[in-house]
Amino acid sequence: MTHEKGSSRKGRRATGGPFLLAASLLLAACASAPPAAAPPKAAPADEVPVRHAPSVASLSLREKAGQVVMVGSRGVYRAEDDPEYLDLARLVSEEGIGGVIWFLGTPLETADLNHRLNAKAKLPLLVAADLEAGPGMRFPDLVFGPSAMAVAATGDLDLAERRARATAEAARALGIQVVFAPVADVNNDPDNPVINVRSFGEEPVAVGRFVAATVKGLQHGGVLATLKHFPGHGDTAVDSHRSLPVLSFDRARLDAVELVPFRAGIAAGARSVMTAHLAVPALDATPAPVLEKPAPARAFPVDAGEVETTGTLPAVVSYAMTTTLLRGELGFSGLVFTDSMEMGGIVSHFETGEAAVRVLEAGGDVVLMPPDPRAAVEAIVAAVKSGRLPEARLDEAVGRLLAEKERLGLFRDTEIPVGEVSRKAGTLAQKAAEEEVARRGLTLVREAPGALPLRSDARLLVVAVHDERTAVAIDATLQTELRRRAASVDFVRLDPTSCAGEGSAVAERAKGADAVLLALFVRPKSGRGTLEIPAEGKSAIAALLASGKTVVAVSFGSPYLLRDAPGLPTFLCGYGPQALVQAAAARALYGEAAIEGRLPVTIPGLAPRGTGLRREAVR
Repeated sequence: MTHEKGSSRKGRRATGGPFLLAASLLLAACASAPPAAAPPKAAPADEVPVRHAPSVASLSLREKAGQVVMVGSRGVYRAEDDPEYLDLARLVSEEGIGGVIWFLGTPLETADLNHRLNAKAKLPLLVAADLEAGPGMRFPDLVFGPSAMAVAATGDLDLAERRARATAEAARALGIQVVFAPVADVNNDPDNPVINVRSFGEEPVAVGRFVAATVKGLQHGGVLATLKHFPGHGDTAVDSHRSLPVLSFDRARLDAVELVPFRAGIAAGARSVMTAHLAVPALDATPAPVLEKPAPARAFPVDAGEVETTGTLPAVVSYAMTTTLLRGELGFSGLVFTDSMEMGGIVSHFETGEAAVRVLEAGGDVVLMPPDPRAAVEAIVAAVKSGRLPEARLDEAVGRLLAEKERLGLFRDTEIPVGEVSRKAGTLAQKAAEEEVARRGLTLVREAPGALPLRSDARLLVVAVHDERTAVAIDATLQTELRRRAASVDFVRLDPTSCAGEGSAVAERAKGADAVLLALFVRPKSGRGTLEIPAEGKSAIAALLASGKTVVAVSFGSPYLLRDAPGLPTFLCGYGPQALVQAAAARALYGEAAIEGRLPVTIPGLAPRGTGLRREAVR
C-alpha cells in the first residue's frame, strides 16, 4: 500500500515504525555463522525500488522541506506534557521533521520515544546516534568500548568488523538505523584536540582498511555506516565545534592522505557520508562570510576571538566539495549528512535558514541539528518558492531519504517491541567484543627494567590526573581493580581546579609507597578546544620523577601525552577512559593478561608508528 497525503494515523501505525528489521534477520545477526557477503554499493535513488514508500510527488513542499531536517535530543524519560517532549513531538507532527539524533539517554526510554514519536509522524523517522565507541557512548547502561585508535592498535580487521556489527545490533534494538561512524579522518596532527584517538591512526591506507571493516560490520548489522568528517578533519589543531579549521593543503596531498580512507569506505559500500565544517581552499576558494553578530553555538562555547575571518566555504555548504568531489569524482551516491549545524565552524558564518538552503544547494541531503529547525524549514520552502533553490534538488534529497528508509525496512510491518530491547542490546556477546578490543589494544610504548608486572605485595600510590573536574569519578573502576590486587592503595586525584602546590606535594606521599601509578585521564572532548595535562598534573609528574620511585604511567586518553612528560620511563596506552579499558589495564599491569598492541600513530621524537613492546601474561 502506498502512503499518500491524507493517510490515516491508524493506517500509519498499522504499517510499522522505525523498529523494522525482520525477526529472521535479527536471529541471523546474533548467530555464530559467518557474516553475509557485503551489501552492494548503494544505487542512485532513482534505481532503488521504494515499494511501500510514498512518491516524492505526493508530498507537499513543506513536507519535503521537513524531511531533510534532523533534530537532536536526549533519550531520557519524557512525560506526555513535558515541554521538551511536546516541542519535539510538534516538530515531528507539524513540521514533518524527517529524523532524530539521540544523545545521552537510556535504552528503554530511547526505544519508547522512538515508538511514541513515530506514532505522530506521517512518514517513519530516520533515527541516528554517534556510536563510534559502541552503544555505551550515548547510552551508559550499555557497553562503552575503547576508541577507534584502540581497535587499530590490535591490528585485527576481523575484530573491527565484529565489534561494529555488535554495535549495529544494539542500535537497531533501540530503533536507531544510522550510526555516525566510522571516523575516516587521518590523525596526523598530534595537537588535534577533537579527533585524536577517535581516528584509526596516521597512515592513510591502514586507516582505510579499518574504515572499510567497520562499514561492513555496521551495515551487516542493519544500520547505515557514515563516513566522517569529509573531506578529513585529522590534520588540524582547530576544533570545528568552536571555529572553522582551514586545511591549507594542495590537491595532491589531499588525494594521498585525507581522501584515501573515504575512498576505501565508499568502496566498502558505505551508504552515508557526513560533511564537515572545514575550509579547504584548494578545493573551494570562495571566501566564507563572517556574521557581525553570530548566533551562539548552543552546545559548544565559542569565543569571539576564535572566529576564523579569512576562511573559505566549509564543506557542508560547498558545491565543489559535496557535489563535484564527493558525488562526482569519488562516485558516492548515498545520503550526505552535515555535521551538527550548531557548531562554531558554521554559526559564525551563516544564519540558520541561510545555512540550510546552502547545504541543499551544495548537494547535501540532511541538515543535522540546525539551531532553529523551524527557521530551517521555512527558509527551504521560501528558497524553492522564490526560484533560488530548484525544487528538483530538494526532490532529489527527499528521494534518497525515502529510498534509504525503504531499504532499511522502515515501511514494513514488523516492529521490535520495547519489551524485547533487553534481549538484543547490552548482551554478553556485545560486551565481549568491546572487552577484546580493550585488552588487545593496550600498547606498551616503553618500560623501565623490572617495572612490570606490579607486585601484589607492593604499596601503591595512584595519582590520577584529569583534564576536567566531574561530579562522577570516571576512575572508579581503576580504583576498584587496583584495590583487589595491591597490598595497599593510596589514591590522589588532580584536575584543573587543584590548588597550587598539590601536584608537587605528591612526592611526600610517594615516600611511603613501593611504586607509583600515574593514571592520565586526558582525552579529546568536543568543544573544549585543547588537549593537555593540567598544571598541577605536570608538577606532580616532575616531583615523582625526581623522587626516584618506580613510576608507571598509563594514558587513558591521548597517546601523544608522552610529549608533555618525555621523562616517563614506563608508558602504557589505553586510548580511552572507559571502564573496560581501566579493568584491562589493571589486569595487564599485574601480569594477568598479555600486552600486545602497537601504536597506530607516531609520538613525535619519542616513538614511531608501530611501536609496541609485547609482554606475556605471567599470572
